[in-house]
Amino acid sequence: MLKRRHYHIDDIESCVLCTSQEEETIAHLIFNCKFNQHCWAKIGISYNSNSSRIEARISAKENYSGRLFFEIFTITAWNIWKERNNDIFKRINPTHNSWLERTKADLSWLRYTVSTDLSDYITSLVNNL
Repeated sequence: MLKRRHYHIDDIESCVLCTSQEEETIAHLIFNCKFNQHCWAKIGISYNSNSSRIEARISAKENYSGRLFFEIFTITAWNIWKERNNDIFKRINPTHNSWLERTKADLSWLRYTVSTDLSDYITSLVNNL
C-alpha cells in the first residue's frame, strides 16, 4: 500500500523481516517470509507456500488440528504485522521472542470472550507456546 501511494521509507521495497531481497508482497509477508514461517510453525499452522494466498489459507485451516483457527490465525498475522511495523516506523529489530510474547498476550485476552471450555483450550495453548 505504501508503494502504491508513492510513500517511501528509506527506499524499502524488500521484506524487512527476513534476509531475502524479495519484494514485500502480501503473499510474501504472510506466507513466504522465513521469519513468518517460523511464527506459523510455532503456533501450529501449516500450509502450502507454493499456492495462492487464498489456497494457502484454506489449506492452513484444513491442516490445523486445533480449535479457533480464524481467531488464532488473525492474532498471529496481526502480531507479525506489528513486528514489521515496529522495524519500519520505530527501528525496533523484529525478533521471534517479541512476536511470541505479544501473541501470547493477545491470545490470553481472547480467553475472556469465549466459553469456559474454549478458555481452557486457549490457556493450554498459551502455556505450551
